[in-house]
Amino acid sequence: MLQAQQDYGTRSALADGGAIALGRNLFPLLPEDSFDRGPVERSHFLLAADVRLDNRGDLGAGLGISAPEQSRMSDASLLFECLLKWGEAAIDRLVGEFAFAFWDGAQQRLLLARDIFGYRPLYFHEGERFFAFSTMPSGLHVLADVPYDFDAEFMAESLALLPHVGRKTQFREIQRVEPAHYASVTRGKIVSQRYWNPSGPSGPPKAPSEYEEGVRSVFETAVAAQLRGAGDAIATHLSAGLDSSAVTSTAARLFAPGRVIAFTAVPRAGFEGAVPDTMLANEAELAAATARLYPNIEHVLVESSAESPLAALDREHVFQQQPVANLCNAVWGRGIHRIAQSRGLKVLLEGGAGNMSISYAGLEWLSVLVARGRLLDALRCASALASNGASWLTLGARLSAPFLPRAAWEFASSRRGRITDLRHYSSVAPDKIQAVERSAQESGFDLAYRPRTDPFETRLRALGRYDGGNFYKGTLAQWGLSVRAPMADKRVIEYCLAVPFEEYVRGGLPRSIARRAFADRLPKEVIGSRTRGYQAADWYESLGRDVATLREEAKAIARCSSASAAMDVDWLQQTAASWPDGGWARQDVIMRHRWGLLRAISAGHFMRKVAGTN
Repeated sequence: MLQAQQDYGTRSALADGGAIALGRNLFPLLPEDSFDRGPVERSHFLLAADVRLDNRGDLGAGLGISAPEQSRMSDASLLFECLLKWGEAAIDRLVGEFAFAFWDGAQQRLLLARDIFGYRPLYFHEGERFFAFSTMPSGLHVLADVPYDFDAEFMAESLALLPHVGRKTQFREIQRVEPAHYASVTRGKIVSQRYWNPSGPSGPPKAPSEYEEGVRSVFETAVAAQLRGAGDAIATHLSAGLDSSAVTSTAARLFAPGRVIAFTAVPRAGFEGAVPDTMLANEAELAAATARLYPNIEHVLVESSAESPLAALDREHVFQQQPVANLCNAVWGRGIHRIAQSRGLKVLLEGGAGNMSISYAGLEWLSVLVARGRLLDALRCASALASNGASWLTLGARLSAPFLPRAAWEFASSRRGRITDLRHYSSVAPDKIQAVERSAQESGFDLAYRPRTDPFETRLRALGRYDGGNFYKGTLAQWGLSVRAPMADKRVIEYCLAVPFEEYVRGGLPRSIARRAFADRLPKEVIGSRTRGYQAADWYESLGRDVATLREEAKAIARCSSASAAMDVDWLQQTAASWPDGGWARQDVIMRHRWGLLRAISAGHFMRKVAGTN
């Protein structure tokens, strides 16, 4: 099992506990990894952990361990002490990324757990006479009793972009430990329990300046913690947006005199192709404005449009062991990772989760006001947002959509060019559509994408929608890069979820808190920008040059008979055959070809590889 996962860590160690055997491959990244000897063992307890703890000081203090002693402990050893003292209650004390297995031989109980967003993957198989777990599915697939086959129901739901809910996965008879959950495993029984339950706004409101200072403080704590192991230089994603700009500028302030290598993805030189209204195709100029403020930032533009989105399908399949989520963005992502690896960089900071934490836009507040009968306040707030550049179409949707019948919302969406019919933008097999719609309804997911009236629930659902563990683990294996997201730090998320919703639209500004809190470290043009970056804006040019490969791949997927259990291969072939010659800024074209077609290619390629067809 360890050998099958050797790409994800090469320093192997084993421990035999009689009824259980634990092992781990370590990919050394942290200074304290030099003290990691493998599974931690004491008395009848055993621990195997894939872990980075970002609150080591707080945990050590709670355990009564001195700072000098902590400095000689690996993160796994510190986690072991936490579990011995606090049991499963320790899990909610942890900040960072982790997946671990903790065995109590006296109780004959195995505890499996993952961090709140699942940045570290953890899978398991429940057999008739045995139970097995591993970081990646490949660790389980070497076992003779575990079938190597995809789960058609899961694949159909993922093609429809349903949130990843529950324990099922892309592989049949392989389950996952859900993010923010632990699983208690005893003989013949598995009990999954959510341990993280953050709270929304409560208590008397504070002055706006207090919230701004609170955001800065908790965010700087998160960034400082995630610099560990970077050495003397760290990589960041730097776009024109608030999230990556705040990450990069804060890292530059805290990391000096260390160097920050800020990577910005850009389309080909001279690109002037069609992009959706209000979207910014080239983010280089705004990104450069941020980089110029800090002498220790080196700004690197990455033009990756020469590579087709189809170019690395086979390679990504090996390392991610799942369909690639976004083939267009994967192109510039690989370009950045390739350069970062060539320069010996070990850590890359990104702005993931920012749009639901610090830079949350706050527009659901309008729906809250309407629901509470405060119509005049809702109109005043909408008017203020409109005066600062927000579209009345968007504002009108927030004011009315949550209260409209689905049919009325779908009609209004079609008038705006947005297609809500699943059959248009998804290749889900026709006989699976009803099941997909039923699953969506059971999980509370609206396939018509109507705005919601509960900002807290909206954000929490969005944050937990995608399980990114395989992507992050695959990136580490391919490129030696630990990709980290300070805005997804548990302390940051909890603080931002507890801030009153109206603070996010204070002054008629969407993302108001982020604009105010980071005004001390970002250029005015970034703080005041109302446009959104359109990454991989030239996607249709690079893919258009590779239409022949696209169509061949569609044919190869169609030859895989088992793929039709999840997807409509006729839809795939017809969409690939009818490659447009324009209209690239239109929503219907974008949804069918950039999203639907490429998602189908990614999923179909995964299925045919698993099925063993070529």
